[in-house]
Amino acid sequence: MLSFVLALPVAAFYLFAALRQWQAVTGRLPLSRLTVLTCTMIGALLHLGYIGVSMLGRENINFAMFEVGSLISWVMVLLILFSSWRKPVDNLLIGLLPMAAAVVLCAAIDGEYYPLPHLSYGLAWHILLSILAYAVFTIAAVQSVLLYLQDLALKKRQTKGIVQALPPLQTMDLLLFEMIWLGMILLTAAFAIGWPFVSDLKGQHLIHKVVFASIGWLVFAILLTGRYRFGWRGITASRWTLIGTGFLVLSYFGSKFVLEILLHRAA
Repeated sequence: MLSFVLALPVAAFYLFAALRQWQAVTGRLPLSRLTVLTCTMIGALLHLGYIGVSMLGRENINFAMFEVGSLISWVMVLLILFSSWRKPVDNLLIGLLPMAAAVVLCAAIDGEYYPLPHLSYGLAWHILLSILAYAVFTIAAVQSVLLYLQDLALKKRQTKGIVQALPPLQTMDLLLFEMIWLGMILLTAAFAIGWPFVSDLKGQHLIHKVVFASIGWLVFAILLTGRYRFGWRGITASRWTLIGTGFLVLSYFGSKFVLEILLHRAA
């Protein structure tokens, strides 16, 4: 009951901010960035309170599906919120905030408690950070596809449709690399926390996970280096993002079979 009471104002502020931005985009009301961003910030603060009570405030971390989804949506709201103070990405809130509101309400209504009591606290945080990192990289992959389509459309001088609905190309590019930086920080933290718990890679059946996750991390590290040294952007950045995310997906789903095929061909 307490979770639902906490979730209601979160959803209300998110939905109002999304509605207000949509009204501004459609010309029904004048633009008011201060109102939209303030409501989003209040919703995000309340959302943090909900996460603290429902997910992190118990004896064990709650790994229920909707609770994890709520945490992921909160991280994405924060990313767009902080970006919006410096870049014109407010229109992305129209789609993101209703989704976040729906997830937090589903989590509160479902009320499932799925702890992993057999895990140590450190290992639980490793899993949580890994899930967050993979989610951020997955969203970055979607962003890279949008960036790729937007770049192609502009090269063909097509300025309607998806190009008109999205923020400027440079803004989309900057947002992509902000997502990648956030994902790298989360993934590196997950590696640092989880490594002390690895005692036998083969015995714990972790070889395939570690190999693919490490390759994914390396791909994104190369991409960030290329961005800093050579100014990689646009289609090049999109391709590297999709490649890196692909390796992380293989790691997440434990593709031991794929690794064995690659090693067999290399031999």
